[in-house]
Amino acid sequence: MKAALSFPACNRRGGVERIIYECARYLAGRGHDVAVYASEFEMNGAAVQCRHVPSKRGLLQPISYFRESSRMLKRDRYDALGTFGCVCPEGGVYWAQSVHAAWLDKAKAFRKPWSPARWKQRLNPAHPILLGLEKRHFRPGGYRKVIALTDDVKADLRHYYNVPEEDIVVIPNGFAPDEFNASKALSEREAARREFGFNGERVIVFVANELERKGFPALLRAVESLGDPGLRLLVAGRIAPEPHPLVKYVGGTGDVARCYAAADVFALPTQYEAWGLVIVEAMACGLPVLTSRLAGAAVTVREGAAGQLLDDPKDVSEIAAKLRPLLDGAHSGREEISASVADYAWERVLPRYEEVLFAG
Repeated sequence: MKAALSFPACNRRGGVERIIYECARYLAGRGHDVAVYASEFEMNGAAVQCRHVPSKRGLLQPISYFRESSRMLKRDRYDALGTFGCVCPEGGVYWAQSVHAAWLDKAKAFRKPWSPARWKQRLNPAHPILLGLEKRHFRPGGYRKVIALTDDVKADLRHYYNVPEEDIVVIPNGFAPDEFNASKALSEREAARREFGFNGERVIVFVANELERKGFPALLRAVESLGDPGLRLLVAGRIAPEPHPLVKYVGGTGDVARCYAAADVFALPTQYEAWGLVIVEAMACGLPVLTSRLAGAAVTVREGAAGQLLDDPKDVSEIAAKLRPLLDGAHSGREEISASVADYAWERVLPRYEEVLFAG
């Protein structure tokens, strides 16, 4: 069958970008005729048709991509349309990787009234654009089916947009076990640490394309408060934190597994995360994780064994207190942590996506 998949970028360097990348590869491997509609590609030789969608950059990018991709798809023929965000065309199977309305509400809890952060949120012109597109997608007729990552995301879809319960299927995100596994991470550990310039330090890895929402400022203050000169933060993503003696910044990368291999602990004290692909990837590599209960993927973390969960991701003292035991080895072994997320391997997740995508 012929599948059209749409999102502005398809690569291994981001979260949603990675999801559409894995979906396209899987469906093509299953013998389907797959076309990806995106403005940026990195398919690495997969048997997938890449349809370039011209779009503007900056504030106009969401509207530009929505209009151009919708125009292109109206012209083409396909059996099923899979979309991964509100900037994509309407009418397909929408795998909701986040609910923007839910994030804006949750953000208010972390931003004091009349604070600069609250005013910035209130005046940011991107939010009304994204909310408008989201509302358009979740109205009757705007989708064929909606996939929620967790029951909490399903509840958000019901609460903010009144999506009927029977229209929602819960399917979590997954990981690639050939790329993210404890044995591979251990075999690459020493070489990766040399590559990043570590020699005996204990390393906390933080992977994200945002700083504030993902909790980097609080994490950095917590690491500083521990007063350990042998601690380092390894930061990967399309972000640029201010230079700091404790921070090694490596930028965006298509080989984030290399970062996990060099680390001792993974940390993401996020304020909102519908899932958190990097959490499961890090655990698959055998790393204990520190994240917040607000991350959807927190359901995969057995506290005290695979990691620690934060009640308040902005509480620096709580972050520091829960980092200490992880850094001191108070957690399960690498193989046990890796095995705990085996059910989230893509080969177990994507057959369910394929079934929903091509359902009559």
